[in-house]
Amino acid sequence: MIIRQFCARHGRTTIAKSWRPKSACYATTISGNERSLQPPAGEYQGQTTFPGHPDEASSMLDTTGLPPTPRTRAVLESLQSSQSSISATQREVGAYVSAATGGVTADPTALVQAPPAKSSRRTNRKALQAIKKQKGAASAPNRVGSHLTQTYNPSDILERPPTPEALTLPDLLAHQTHLGHHTSLWHPGNSSYIFGIRDGIHIISLDQTFAYLQRAAKVIRNVAYRGGLILFIGTRDNFAPIVTRAAQRAKGYHIFDRWVPGTLTNGQQLLRDCAVKVVDVNDKQIPSYDDLISKGKHSVIRPDLLVCLNPLENPVCLHECGLNTVPTIGIIDTDANPAWVTYPIPANDDSLRSVSLIAGVLSQAARQGQENRLAEAEATQKATYSTGPVRDWLARTQELVEIDVSESVGRQEEDQSGTRKQPTSD
Repeated sequence: MIIRQFCARHGRTTIAKSWRPKSACYATTISGNERSLQPPAGEYQGQTTFPGHPDEASSMLDTTGLPPTPRTRAVLESLQSSQSSISATQREVGAYVSAATGGVTADPTALVQAPPAKSSRRTNRKALQAIKKQKGAASAPNRVGSHLTQTYNPSDILERPPTPEALTLPDLLAHQTHLGHHTSLWHPGNSSYIFGIRDGIHIISLDQTFAYLQRAAKVIRNVAYRGGLILFIGTRDNFAPIVTRAAQRAKGYHIFDRWVPGTLTNGQQLLRDCAVKVVDVNDKQIPSYDDLISKGKHSVIRPDLLVCLNPLENPVCLHECGLNTVPTIGIIDTDANPAWVTYPIPANDDSLRSVSLIAGVLSQAARQGQENRLAEAEATQKATYSTGPVRDWLARTQELVEIDVSESVGRQEEDQSGTRKQPTSD
């Protein structure tokens, strides 16, 4: 069986090898002599000779293509996509050139041979409008959908807080002003502000919060209208941007680090190096008082109103305000004593959103008071407040400066005459 197959295979190979040269010559002769059998010009012409014996290097088995693999398919697809993209680019370039030349030609290579045509502005404009219209139609599906106008942005409450007139109960609810502390931490003085209990937590009445916040806004608006100094203080973490934005909006002052004990009771020693300026009714500085104030002997200037955002951490500050008759506004949670401040606002003092809302509303009210004061002062050139306390303060400052000058002159005379008493030791 093995010998028979070997003979058959060897004989078939021998016969095929003997007929191969004749067949090649016959095909070559026909294709070379007959014009009708010749391929057209420009068309790919295949091989005119047959490969040799299967055992030879140029065998027909070697020239036969291999079956496609996933890798070859990927390469073929990439080549086809590249060819299609090149064709699309050529068509776009041709359309653009045709529009630029007034529809003369769409082939970029023909521009070199074609004579310059007279293109009109109207034709170019129409072509550009058609291209723009086509691009707009292609991008129309991208614009399909809904647009959300009411979205939450954490920085909106800092940049654009609501005014007291625009404040609503849903705003207070959305900013978590109604959430109190655990029932075991409550202060009995807040019983009138508590609406109920939910999961062991006191719920603050939003009606009470709204009413007390409107009252505090009215107070701070009138203080700003009368030209008073407003001080914002909040010493908890992340309170710095809230306090600074509120003070800038109200044209006041702020403290966000810590309250130094004795700032009001011993301010003559702690605040003697602070800068002081004198302004007119339009808030413009008067330079004639710079020499008087630069002596460093001016009396302490206390704030006319203090807004405390976390009263529990600043009892010393509130105590000093009480000793110096400085009115205070504070956010009172269910665990704080409402008697610590003059104008309490029952609300949540642990949430940044709640504190931002309350501080923003108060600063907006102060801004309204400042704007009303400046508008009236510009129209009438008169102050909206009594200037008597300012004159008294300047008179006291002048007396302190004169006393200091007289004491320094006396010391110099004693030093020059040598009559100054020296301390004696026992």
